[in-house]
Amino acid sequence: MHYSLVEPERLSEAHRIFITQFVRTIELVSTCSGALVGAKDIRSRNLAASDRYARIVGLSSGADLAGRLDNDLPCEDVAQFAECYIRADRRLLDRTHIGATQTVLNIHRYATGLKALVFDKSLLKHHPSTSILGIVYSAYETNLKRFTGLFPTYWTHFGFGCSIERVDHPAIDGLGRLSLLEHEVAFLLALGLDVEAIAHFLPRLRPGPGIDIDAALFGLADKAVAAGVAVADLRECLIEARVHERMPKSFFAKVVGVPI
Repeated sequence: MHYSLVEPERLSEAHRIFITQFVRTIELVSTCSGALVGAKDIRSRNLAASDRYARIVGLSSGADLAGRLDNDLPCEDVAQFAECYIRADRRLLDRTHIGATQTVLNIHRYATGLKALVFDKSLLKHHPSTSILGIVYSAYETNLKRFTGLFPTYWTHFGFGCSIERVDHPAIDGLGRLSLLEHEVAFLLALGLDVEAIAHFLPRLRPGPGIDIDAALFGLADKAVAAGVAVADLRECLIEARVHERMPKSFFAKVVGVPI
């Protein structure tokens, strides 16, 4: 069954009642627990959030977040990554499967301190009208040391802070769809590792058989040539395609400390 995206200005009365009830549910969760939860419309404008999440982004309560875009939040480190959030939200909204989910690692200097938060997102669905009204998210904190230990040069190349999506076999602009190993190598190339460093580093991240780095490099080179990209410009192409913001699921599991 096909579910359609509904623009905020086209919400029906039934949609508005549903959203109001959903907001009240989040308010109840906020009162009863310290959960980090919230929801946005399909344009990534905040509908509701728990009080704890609001405090993390520099506001007093969840009600203060309603109606705001992320670039309008008092926490500067969150506001500057607003476009990253919108791109990730759009990738989730554009999926055809209504059960689609998305997981994103955000590392920022939040209003309450430096944190690494993992956000699990799903679609806000109104089943009676087969509509998608936005995105629902929940978050938990993970150990920042795992990320810095595995990718110590990330900040050097891309500045402090990040918003990185866990991805499985992505389609990369300019190169097409990558295998898992090609994606792993591409991610490390984007981070500035050379071939020798990748050969040393990759087995530590994903030990076991089946790691043919040369095959992955040749595969990436072939895709680059087919797309008219010079092999010498491959890293620049990967960065322009924001591969450093789309982490292979195998690496992501190591960063957040959970199984693949």
